[in-house]
Amino acid sequence: MPELKDKLELKDIVLLGRTFDEYFRAFNLQDIDLKNAKILDAASGVSSFCAEAAEQGFNVTGSDRIYSLSASTIESRCAQDLELVMAQMPGVSHLYNWEYFKDVESLKAARQRAYKLFVGDFQRQGHRRYVPCEYPHTDFFNNQFTITLISHFLFLYDDRLDYEFHRETIKECMRITSKEIRIFPIVNLKGEQSPYVEKILNDEAFFDCTKDIQAVDYNFIRNGNRVLVISV
Repeated sequence: MPELKDKLELKDIVLLGRTFDEYFRAFNLQDIDLKNAKILDAASGVSSFCAEAAEQGFNVTGSDRIYSLSASTIESRCAQDLELVMAQMPGVSHLYNWEYFKDVESLKAARQRAYKLFVGDFQRQGHRRYVPCEYPHTDFFNNQFTITLISHFLFLYDDRLDYEFHRETIKECMRITSKEIRIFPIVNLKGEQSPYVEKILNDEAFFDCTKDIQAVDYNFIRNGNRVLVISV
């Protein structure tokens, strides 16, 4: 019987890729006119959303600091991070709901598929689709995108990204986004709502925005079935 932990023990933000279907469910993308939207995947890492969305004719741009690295270096880190997380899963499996993924092996297979799709697309498209940037700063122009999606970055890593980082990253995304910012999940690695959520909701910097927490049809990490939607 493995020793139970209260969260994954990670030294840094890991490179774990999510798929188009996970994004579609987690961000309630059925509410968005995807064909006429310019979408930014902020801190997109090695998710296959950009690659799969482009195959369907959607206009999606990925952005992450890792895109300054070579495809081979990123792929190597993906494989290492995936093995690190999978090795810990038996001790933290109680923090997850095993419905979308039936077991650890199906989870691993999905994560491998995502990062391999990403790596192939990154090799072909390079910085035409995947833009290197170091949040909370970007070189995008005002209102360049219709929708910005932030997946498994803000709130999830509230033990290493402080409130000021959250605040400034959201403000930057507001600058470059004309319609909505969607952040998923709003829980941290312990499966608890991040205390930064309430701080964002009550921060005077965002008083002119409409903020809504919506239930979604995706719930892997415990209590992680809600998305924060900020209308700018």
